[in-house]
Amino acid sequence: MTRAGQPTPETIEKLMSLTETEFRQSLARLGAADQRDERSFRFGVGTGSVTVSFAPANGVTLGGLLQLPRARVRLKFDGVSEPDRATFLKAFELTFQRGGG
Repeated sequence: MTRAGQPTPETIEKLMSLTETEFRQSLARLGAADQRDERSFRFGVGTGSVTVSFAPANGVTLGGLLQLPRARVRLKFDGVSEPDRATFLKAFELTFQRGGG
């Protein structure tokens, strides 16, 4: 917390297996966002905001046969209360969740 009692910015970085197209499609399901630059989007959350950014990373090959794309996805919270942050993170995780089978 800052001296004024406001939450401090928090950054969470995830290494995810997804393409930029999949990233954009999933973000669209989260709701309206302001595009900050080519790969960065800002969502209003409570009285603050979260900026979600995409950075391509080297893909990975499993078993010599299966190739998976990878990306670093960063969520930077600014002025978001802990309950609002938890709610957004839950929605983010559900939106980006993949089914197996």
